[in-house]
Amino acid sequence: MTGTATPNQINVSRDVFLSTAAEAIKTTDVVLDVGCGIRPMNYFRPKLHFMVEPWKEYADILAYRYRNDKSVMIFRQGALEALQSLGDKSVDSIFLLDVIEHLTKEMGISVVVECERVARQQIAIFTPLGFMPQHMEEGQKDGWGLSGASVQEHLSGWMPDDFGPEWTHFVCPDFHQHDFKSDSLNQAFGAFFAIRDFDHMPAETAAPAPELQEPLPSELQTAQLRGEVAALSAAATNIQVAFEGLKNSTSVRAARAIRAIINK
Repeated sequence: MTGTATPNQINVSRDVFLSTAAEAIKTTDVVLDVGCGIRPMNYFRPKLHFMVEPWKEYADILAYRYRNDKSVMIFRQGALEALQSLGDKSVDSIFLLDVIEHLTKEMGISVVVECERVARQQIAIFTPLGFMPQHMEEGQKDGWGLSGASVQEHLSGWMPDDFGPEWTHFVCPDFHQHDFKSDSLNQAFGAFFAIRDFDHMPAETAAPAPELQEPLPSELQTAQLRGEVAALSAAATNIQVAFEGLKNSTSVRAARAIRAIINK
């Protein structure tokens, strides 16, 4: 991430802003949805949806809502903490929708850098265009009527040139016309999507790993019994072969002939 201006900016009118940006969103299998509150991204349904939400009340609502959905995993963590716990190129898509403006600029830059490390296919960020004041009074309810006002304060402002040339920006200069309480603003504020796509990189072939799992006692006993059964089976086969050989030996045939003469 750098402060270099990017020419990849698409200015969009308010009436088609969201739909135009949505066309750039890739459908992927594994999604990391950072700071999703109680409204996770809904552009598509991934096979595995990691929802990262630090505010307990929001996380509890998500846990209840998705309690029977085994494709959803909810992590009560901060953005940077969650990202730093993941390996390089370990999720397909990362979404930060109305999130980065709630972080300090320094923290936000660190989060974007981590996103660039972790994402395999795409990062999608939505935020106001520049600093949009949003101050929350103590005890005030948030936009959902819940107690998360303390995490809804705006701490930073962002512009397309805060991102590097690899990013594409969809910009609407007058998108925000109401505040979080749905009251009309005296002045409209813009918004933009910053989207970065990554070229497909084939996964490296991992070196063969040693067998680290110790066998269970029952597995050892089963292996021992299988060996004993195999040994007994081999011994029985050898006895059978020896018996057949003995029946057809010269001495046995002579004995049978003598017995036949005596019996006459």
